[in-house]
Amino acid sequence: MKKISNIISYVITVCLFCALYIFLFDLVCVGKISKFNHIWTKVCRFDVWDEYLACMVNYDIVCIVLILPVLSFMLFWLVRVYRKQIWLVPIFGLLLFLLSIITCWGPV
Repeated sequence: MKKISNIISYVITVCLFCALYIFLFDLVCVGKISKFNHIWTKVCRFDVWDEYLACMVNYDIVCIVLILPVLSFMLFWLVRVYRKQIWLVPIFGLLLFLLSIITCWGPV
């Protein structure tokens, strides 16, 4: 049972790294065409352009700040179990992030 929970924790940590990469990528795209979709227009309803961009950045930063404590806790938990294999977690998260970009938006 403990081995299964360690594997589930490993997968969750990889997904958290993927989410971190997604929000960092979203933060890089501020003001670009990729930010103009139905999600942001429902959340950030401002008439002034700069306030709209500030609203989008604030949501990205809040999501990143919420992910980082959980991610660091999971990494500290997994270091005890996997030791050297823990360095593969960010790489697998990046691969999952790239896979999500390719499948959702086509080759970038």
